[in-house]
Amino acid sequence: MVHVDIKKVGRIPDGGGWRVHGRGSAQDLAARAAAKFCRPEYTFLHTAADGYSRLAYTESLDDGKRSP
Repeated sequence: MVHVDIKKVGRIPDGGGWRVHGRGSAQDLAARAAAKFCRPEYTFLHTAADGYSRLAYTESLDDGKRSP
């Protein structure tokens, strides 16, 4: 049996988030100012896990819909 799951998670910006540069750094303040007027970005993790062999596959896609 194969288990399929989709998880919606927040996208980490290019160059890392606040944990990389530290809160209050110049990069963090610039990112917060730029993000104040835009919508939050999300990515969807599509995961398939085989119940017998415990083999798992995860793929990150921009939308939560299935591929054609």
